[in-house]
Amino acid sequence: MLLLYSIGIRLYHLAAALASPFNDKAKAFTEGRKGLFQRVQQELKNETAKHIWFHCSSYGEYEQGKPVLQQIKKQFPEYKIALTFFSPSGYKQGIKENLADYIFYLPCDSSNNARQWLDYINPHMAIFVKYDFWFHYMKELNKRSIPFIYISAIFRIDQFFFKWYGGAFLKELKKATRFFVQNKSSLNILKQEGITQVEVSGDTRFDRVIQLPELAFTDEKIESFIAEKRVIVAGSTWPEDHKLLTAYCNSEEIKLILVPHEIHESSFKDFVSACKKNVMCYSKASQEELIKADVLIIDKIGMLSKIYRFATITYIGGGFGKGIHNTLEAAVYGKPVIFGPNYQKFEEAKQLIESGGAFTINNFIEMKTVFDDLLNNNRKLAQAGEISQNVVKSNAGATSIIANWLQNQLQ
Repeated sequence: MLLLYSIGIRLYHLAAALASPFNDKAKAFTEGRKGLFQRVQQELKNETAKHIWFHCSSYGEYEQGKPVLQQIKKQFPEYKIALTFFSPSGYKQGIKENLADYIFYLPCDSSNNARQWLDYINPHMAIFVKYDFWFHYMKELNKRSIPFIYISAIFRIDQFFFKWYGGAFLKELKKATRFFVQNKSSLNILKQEGITQVEVSGDTRFDRVIQLPELAFTDEKIESFIAEKRVIVAGSTWPEDHKLLTAYCNSEEIKLILVPHEIHESSFKDFVSACKKNVMCYSKASQEELIKADVLIIDKIGMLSKIYRFATITYIGGGFGKGIHNTLEAAVYGKPVIFGPNYQKFEEAKQLIESGGAFTINNFIEMKTVFDDLLNNNRKLAQAGEISQNVVKSNAGATSIIANWLQNQLQ
């Protein structure tokens, strides 16, 4: 199993290198790791402070871990934070916000890289957000008796380290210092494996998004487009979502703000071609032109979490693909949330559905039924939105639980 794992890791990095001339993400993934250890050594050569290694896989995990990262900086200023990412999406945002003292891509998971990385960083503690279980890094941390914890983690019985062939992974995982998990199901799964250093803290993303409505935000172009009419805000959408949204938009008198997951024109060109309404892109249309538009495509990064405040109802993309995107950024504004069928791995989505603040759909007929029902029933619309917001508020507090534990560990 370990041999296959190591081969798979190397093949993944090789595939990214081969794809880099043709794919921007693959290029960033590969280029960001060139000369990595030389940069790490150079940046840390005169460093004498103690370090905390904080790792996030991608942008979503970074947003999830950010409340804890900010709390550590505030609560333990004597520590320097080395923040790492696996994917370019998280790395770019991390560089942009510059919340850590050092920001790097994570070197490929191998025994040599793990040893070299820990030689340079020499962390007092390592913190992993949610999912990333890297065998060689865990093993080397355990070998050096460096504490490491997982925050906002979720475990499922079908994960490979709970299978017969995952024994080596499970052995290292059992030695983790602490698991802060999102739900009782994860707690029970770990306890069945003899792992008792577990606490149900909840999801730190609730702490992150609960701040959003308090942030002042205005946009004259968007406000001109809406013109006090009802609007659907569809966020992080993919071509599968676009097909349904096009059909609904063509059949109804409704304003639609579309925020594609990929903002390059090729990702939404089919939507534009199929849509019979007046479609305009945010970056190309003037405020005056947008008054006459029916559909506004946001082709600019970083606006989605703020735009949900303008919605009458929200649609979250990804549910007809690998999985839905962030529902909490919409729910926190007190908006009903609609998404496709692939949401089972997302605890917050299940909570929203069970509470009545979210609705899942499988096809266009179901989409139309849900949209029409909410738009034609003000009482149900308001009730669903209130429930969504209450779900977010009632689940806040994970960061405080983790910070209180760290208080005893880092002093």
